[in-house]
Amino acid sequence: MKSITSADNPNFKRWLRLAESAGEVRSRRQTLAEGTHLAEAIHASAHPVEAVLIRRGTRHDEARRWAEHYVAAGAPGFELSAALFDRLAPVERGTGILLHIAVPDAPTPGAGDALFMEGVQDPGNAGALLRVAAAAGLRNVLAAPGSAALWSPKVLRGAQGAHFRLHILEEVTPSGARSVLPMRWIGAAAHAGASLWSVDLSGPAVGFMVGSEGAGLSPAASATCDQLVTIPLASGVESLNVAAAAAICLFERCRQVEASRARTLPHA
Repeated sequence: MKSITSADNPNFKRWLRLAESAGEVRSRRQTLAEGTHLAEAIHASAHPVEAVLIRRGTRHDEARRWAEHYVAAGAPGFELSAALFDRLAPVERGTGILLHIAVPDAPTPGAGDALFMEGVQDPGNAGALLRVAAAAGLRNVLAAPGSAALWSPKVLRGAQGAHFRLHILEEVTPSGARSVLPMRWIGAAAHAGASLWSVDLSGPAVGFMVGSEGAGLSPAASATCDQLVTIPLASGVESLNVAAAAAICLFERCRQVEASRARTLPHA
């Protein structure tokens, strides 16, 4: 492995721009993935690795094993001083490995349900939404202009490998979402919708639209939806975190689909 100890190193400067600028990630279509969980997810998806970065002195044996694996497979390896590595890492106490990867080309949306996020700018919330979508068995996630860059290092960290199980499309307007995926679209609203518990979600493919915690869905997005739903909350509670709200909606859809399937199975 090559050793890097100077902030003037051209490779370090390039990685630092990716770590600090979502615009750089979008324009260069490259990013940094931190941690052994992402190293495993990238390996499982057979996604190519441009370079391996290891923190000098890391005590995480698994991080070193993954670094050795990728270097043996042909990826350039770099050992960075602790001070330089920590400037790149999206978390304070990670495992000490970063992978420099290319952002995949936007795929053709697949069959099945979808999640559309509008105005979700916090990387932690965006990563959690991707993780929830993958856990609920979705394949398609779309994001409106003005949302967090979904391939930025902090979002990658928060999603914990979900990126490599999803078809992710960014810079899609609400009306564009309908064009890309012509299905029934349901918007999550804090107050104005029908109770989620009363809505039939057991039919064909469904798309859910969620907005930021503060503003919610825009009027344009709400108008695009076929229906608005509201999660009943205890008295005095204003709203839920957007990832929590999405999880409730998506898993209520899963519950209803499974219940409908069970009712149609022949009895022994």
